[in-house]
Amino acid sequence: MDYKSIFKRYDIRGKYPGELNEAVAIKLAQAYFHTIRPREVVIGYDNIYGSDIIARAFSAELITEGVKVYNVGSVTTPMLYFSSSYKNIPLSIMCTASHLGEGYTGIKPNKDGIPLEEEAVLAIKVEFDRLTTIASHDFELVPAERQPETINIYGPYVATIASLLSYPLYNYKVAVDLGNGNNAFVAEQLLHKVGIDYRAINSEVRDRDLQHPSNPKMQSNRSQLEHLIAEMGADLGVIWDGDCDRCYLVDWAGEVIPPEYVAIKIAGLLKKTNSYSHITADVRASFAVERELAKEEIKVKRIQAWHVPIKYEMEQDPTIGFGFEVSGHYVFKDFFKIDDGLLAFLLFIEALENLKLDFKADLSKFHSTYYIPEEMNFTSPISEEELKAKLPVKYKDGLINLVDGVSIDYPTWRFNIRASRTEPILRLNISGTNRAEVGAHLADIERIVGGKKLAS
Repeated sequence: MDYKSIFKRYDIRGKYPGELNEAVAIKLAQAYFHTIRPREVVIGYDNIYGSDIIARAFSAELITEGVKVYNVGSVTTPMLYFSSSYKNIPLSIMCTASHLGEGYTGIKPNKDGIPLEEEAVLAIKVEFDRLTTIASHDFELVPAERQPETINIYGPYVATIASLLSYPLYNYKVAVDLGNGNNAFVAEQLLHKVGIDYRAINSEVRDRDLQHPSNPKMQSNRSQLEHLIAEMGADLGVIWDGDCDRCYLVDWAGEVIPPEYVAIKIAGLLKKTNSYSHITADVRASFAVERELAKEEIKVKRIQAWHVPIKYEMEQDPTIGFGFEVSGHYVFKDFFKIDDGLLAFLLFIEALENLKLDFKADLSKFHSTYYIPEEMNFTSPISEEELKAKLPVKYKDGLINLVDGVSIDYPTWRFNIRASRTEPILRLNISGTNRAEVGAHLADIERIVGGKKLAS
């Protein structure tokens, strides 16, 4: 079998057991050991069928190679990052395919809570390719005395999250979709602890037959949450992706609350509580972030999309206490620079309570001031490089930024278009202060891009 397709830019993902199984996991563990040379590693896995099997095989091979392995069991990705930082063990492995959900699993190698660089994953692939030409030894169970050391991280994780909050938080009624994920193990503990008035659905942790797929960006995956919001008359709702490093919030009408709005409120809270006056926003976000946070004297640095650049910026600049990207990653300096969807949700609720504002009126005002459609995806024959040559010419009177794709700003609207780093599609984010103006410019850009617009 050709295994090239399982290697992504920063991790390994594939169908279980067709593409990624115990035999493949053993070879991957050997390649990881020969390339990274770890002495100790923390390993965790999500709740999807196959992830625990892959984790056991990977762990067993590392132990055979003489590596000290710590098993944190079924956890979310933020909990795995937390385990690594809390126990001061830099290297970690998370067995998950994130939002891909049922039928898939993956291996995400990390260092200091950050996925390994692309070059390191490529080096693992090169070694894996070499090893596949060598006969495998049979997979054997590791003797009891050489099993991984088990670490129960749930208590410390809950306690640390709670220590970052001021509670009780009881002014908002919240609908919660736990998505049959292992986030349910800790989410309800924290919701009870801080006093949030909530009702949860899909709280049974399952390894298959999930009530809906794990990607919260897809509107169809939020339909059960929307129904619950209406049924209970909730003020808002929350849903996470499969490994809980991203969260999506929706309002009383079931509409997505722009991540920009969420980030603005969290940034304001963190300035008040932690004195942080600098944050990052990725190139796709609306200029609402700069305009609203300028009122609170908070500066915004624009960086590449994805959560990893946020963490790098925090390492280089100690004044940056928070960062976000519009796909729902929120990164917190005071939580080991972890992107944690559960913490983001709880801090957002705290921010609303702290501000003592009329949430519905405030969000409605935000919507009337800024028009921020959700991200649009296209299959197109045109490449990002071609767009970098063509769009700056057409929009030469705008403020042009080519840091990540093409970003162009005008006083009343802006857009970013970039190639996906994981799929063969183009991603477009456009926003502004006037819906009609944004719509007209969107039509122009769509004509340039060509191809097919994908359903959200």
